[in-house]
Amino acid sequence: MTKNLGNAVRNAPKEPARNSVLSRLAPALFPLAVVALGYLLGRQFFGF
Repeated sequence: MTKNLGNAVRNAPKEPARNSVLSRLAPALFPLAVVALGYLLGRQFFGF
């Protein structure tokens, strides 16, 4: 086992990464996209 000298360079950035608006909205928009796709496929193949 090696000793932890505490002088290793860390890979984490100094500032927190800024998330774009799209990356914050994507989880909320995903169910809406699934419903819209299901509606279009249902209309096309099952005549809803």
